[in-house]
Amino acid sequence: MRASWRLPVSMRVSAWSAAAWVALAATAAFLLLTFWWLTQDRAMPYGDSAEHLMTAFYFHDRVLSGDLLRPLVYHSVYAPLAPFIGSLGIFVGGRTVAAPVIAENLVFVPLLALGCYHVGRLAFGRMAGALAVVFALGSPLIAEQFHVLMLDAPQAALVAACVWLVAASDRFRRVGLSAAVGAVVGLGLIEKQSFALYVAGFLLLVLLRGGWRNWRGISAFLVVAFVIAAPWYAAHLSDVETFTGVAGGGPTVPILAKPPLLSLDNLLWYFWATANGLLFAPLLTFAVVGVVFAVVAVARHRETSDLVPELIGGLALAWLAITVLPHHDMRYTMPLIVYVAVLATGWIPRLPRTPRTVVLAVLAGAVVATTLGATFGVGTRSETPLPGTRFAPRGEGVPPLETIVVYSSNNLLVSGPREGGDILGVMKALRHEGVREVVGSDDEAPIWDPDYNANGLLLFARMARLRVPTEAIEFNTLEARQALMLRRPELPGAGPPCARLPNGDGVWVSIGAPSGDALRWCAKRAG
Repeated sequence: MRASWRLPVSMRVSAWSAAAWVALAATAAFLLLTFWWLTQDRAMPYGDSAEHLMTAFYFHDRVLSGDLLRPLVYHSVYAPLAPFIGSLGIFVGGRTVAAPVIAENLVFVPLLALGCYHVGRLAFGRMAGALAVVFALGSPLIAEQFHVLMLDAPQAALVAACVWLVAASDRFRRVGLSAAVGAVVGLGLIEKQSFALYVAGFLLLVLLRGGWRNWRGISAFLVVAFVIAAPWYAAHLSDVETFTGVAGGGPTVPILAKPPLLSLDNLLWYFWATANGLLFAPLLTFAVVGVVFAVVAVARHRETSDLVPELIGGLALAWLAITVLPHHDMRYTMPLIVYVAVLATGWIPRLPRTPRTVVLAVLAGAVVATTLGATFGVGTRSETPLPGTRFAPRGEGVPPLETIVVYSSNNLLVSGPREGGDILGVMKALRHEGVREVVGSDDEAPIWDPDYNANGLLLFARMARLRVPTEAIEFNTLEARQALMLRRPELPGAGPPCARLPNGDGVWVSIGAPSGDALRWCAKRAG
């Protein structure tokens, strides 16, 4: 058997169909909107997003100093691929929040689009492939999560690429493409440890439906996946207990995010997460209709792609896997998007012309609506913390339950662009003044506060090349190379603040021990 290394996509622009151009236009529009969002947002990163950005800057600084293996041996509960990709963006875009996020977008958004387009094309035809791209990129949670540096959106892209390449390999018959599957799976495993949950069922069905005969392709797949993923897991054998503890739902996981395994709440949990986080009601309707259409077509042996049973089964088994996992989070629905998007849109091209036109208009309207909410923040902003925060009303990562969201401008971590005060600019100015350390009060910077938080301050300090001491320091002993940052509603006698937060609080700075003169640095800087 000869190994075929030909790409599963034509590189000749003249050979691209109208559907391919629609998919390309949707991808370009998505990227442009994300880039616009990043130019407008001034808010301080917080929570896991700030932590992943810190890791990206840490990787960048270590690679810059010659420590090329640091991403491999860096001990963290998180896998390193997304922060490493983000660290490469800093070399091009500089020490900004946007640079790592743009790098993530440029790698993973086209990969997600390619995966959805080609899986849809192979299952239902080219038009279905283009619609799958529009559906996936129109998902409110996908759009929102590509505005920040997180792990689940890249994981969704790698799942989509895996499903595409497995289908293109003809169930591992084509050895070269089987090796490419191994590369994607290996990268997926160092993107997030839960990657296997989303592809294992699909791969099992592929093997059972004839793939097991193609042992050369399977061998190439396994060898390449092992070579890429094994070194990181070998370097983190001591962290296995930590990984399993996080997946098992520790004491910090809210009660609503770990329902009893054998309960109706657990069985329905990811339905509510899909309805009220990943999709919202209009796109959910397309998904339900599409899944029912596909199941009925397969059950009645109607003419349909041989890939459709594997997509249905892959979705069902991945859904079962995350349902059995004790720790639930609405983000964990994101890697299901390739299955959902393809099945949700595969039935549309088969409609007669007039109803098809109506359905396409409805789909376009649904995608426009989710974009208005997730990217522009159109609508009433909730005063309560977003569901991705630990202080959310239902707990971190828990969607609205027992209700169906039709439209929302609030989803998980971010919404429309926000103002935030130029804290990073303040820190860079302090560096220019000769300051090398910044200190503050932990009580003034709660870790999940989207306006002013510990992770965001640590991130900005690293970006400004300032040190944040880990040991406790008496503020009245600060020296000229140290600065104190104070968050207050008002600070009489200190002049205007260096920055004003969205909630109205000000941030003042004292270079050296706080005194009248030291606290007036912001006023001098403004003057």
